Amino acid sequence: MLHAFGKPALANYTQGLGLSGSGNSGILGLSFPTIASISLADGNTLLNNILSSFDEPDRYFAFKLGRGSGPDDTTSSFTVGELDDTICSDFSNFSFMPVSKAGTDSYNYWKLPLQSLTIDNTTFPLSPSLVSGAKAPIAVLDTGTTLILGPTRDVEAFWLALDEDATRKNEITGLWEIRCDLGVSVSFVLGDSGCERAFSIDPGDINWEEGGSDARWCIGGIQANDGVTSGDWLLGDVFLRVRTSSTLDIPHRAKLVSMRRMYM
Repeated sequence: MLHAFGKPALANYTQGLGLSGSGNSGILGLSFPTIASISLADGNTLLNNILSSFDEPDRYFAFKLGRGSGPDDTTSSFTVGELDDTICSDFSNFSFMPVSKAGTDSYNYWKLPLQSLTIDNTTFPLSPSLVSGAKAPIAVLDTGTTLILGPTRDVEAFWLALDEDATRKNEITGLWEIRCDLGVSVSFVLGDSGCERAFSIDPGDINWEEGGSDARWCIGGIQANDGVTSGDWLLGDVFLRVRTSSTLDIPHRAKLVSMRRMYM
């Protein structure tokens, strides 16, 4: 199906993106137009142009992040205006959650309230949000971030809550490490209070990558970063990949489906 697009606005020059060694020529941002680097006066974002040609119910994009890599990877998927029917055929198993405008007057990032974390089914409380007006910490769903990033206080408390022989902080890199043979059940409880739902992380992603200070240790999938400005937490690919397929639509809903639950 061919669609006619309106007036797109594209940048012909970028700097500071670190793309020269990545094999990529640019970044296609999928957040709301209010934070686009190109002024709305110059034209609409590519995403808004594409979505404007669809009927209202079909104005969404969907993605699944797999574990493969490269152009021939078949474990990942990205679609606009339709679902990948090899993953799911309809929205019957999706949870609908209002996107938060906390801290701003308009929608900017794909933000959801984060009520708590659970570790092996035990609730782990979080620090109060630093986002103005937010009743709970704000989590930003971001495919452009590899790990899960959160406040130092919470992240350190998280790792210290596990077996002291199973985790450690690398004194050289400053990153938390976990034994590669250890599986931890972790869930993030997202959504407004009273309508929240827990979304689990594949234990294999908590042991994110081999590369600790020796072969027994893996880099942890949750790391500290107090420089997050879009919210309190960034839920990157470690949260979004494999076990959770996320569908985000315009203008104000996030649809999340747990693939583990869907296929049980």
